[in-house]
Amino acid sequence: MAVTSQIRAKAGFGEAVIEDWHSAGLLKPSAIKPIVFTAEKTIVRKTLGQLSDNNQDSLRAVIESVIG
Repeated sequence: MAVTSQIRAKAGFGEAVIEDWHSAGLLKPSAIKPIVFTAEKTIVRKTLGQLSDNNQDSLRAVIESVIG
C-alpha cells in the first residue's frame, strides 16, 4: 500500500488517514492509499517510521476492503 502526504478532504475508497503520523515518524500528515506495488530493497532510500498498532489495524481494514 502507498503512503502519501497528499490528502483529500474526504477519504476515497480504500483510503485511511494515518492519525498519529508524527509519532509514526512521518514528516507530514499522511494517508494510506489503495495502491499495491512491490519495490526492491535496493530502491528504498530510507525507512521513515513505523505505523502504530491503531494505524496497522486501519491498514488491515483497507486491505480487506480492497481485496476482500
